[in-house]
Amino acid sequence: MKKIPEPTRRRLVQVFQFLSGWKKSRITSAEISAFLGCKDSLVRRDFSFAGCAPGVSNGYDVEALKNVLASVCGVGPADGTARKKCCIVGLGRLGAALLDDSFFEESGFSVEAGFDSSVNRLEIMRSTFELYPASRIETVVPQRKIEYALLCCAEKEVPLMTERLVRAGVRGIVNYTRAVLNVPASVRVENCSPVTALMNMQG
Repeated sequence: MKKIPEPTRRRLVQVFQFLSGWKKSRITSAEISAFLGCKDSLVRRDFSFAGCAPGVSNGYDVEALKNVLASVCGVGPADGTARKKCCIVGLGRLGAALLDDSFFEESGFSVEAGFDSSVNRLEIMRSTFELYPASRIETVVPQRKIEYALLCCAEKEVPLMTERLVRAGVRGIVNYTRAVLNVPASVRVENCSPVTALMNMQG
């Protein structure tokens, strides 16, 4: 299979998420392109990178398409692999909102732990997974085999929390802060700050 370009992979992940809420058993490339806001020829090209068989006149079988995308992109439980483990670092308003397990249903990810620098905050919060002081990141993350982190801490804490996560061996960090992360090339970063996203839309 050809190496999938990053823009293509991002669109395929979007399609996988879209299909999770699709109620019909089949879907056409035109219906998918309308969701993505692109030409259906681009959808078909993306699917060719993923090794999807060309759709017939009445479109693609949704379940079969989801399984292919899950396997190729490494997302969702449909590929038959174990759910990937992640943690939340910073349990202020944003981090606390992510304590709701429903965010991660059908995603292929499970939150295994939460970390915060405030012990007082930890004492009053409740979740379905364990909450720990941030000082335990380097111990808990490898013990629980956590691969990914959602970084929601205060910006002044970002350098220290990032350093701890890197030392703990995470493979990727979803950065909800406006700070620029300094990480080795082996650690992927996805910047998701709402403020940064709004600024990027002004171009």
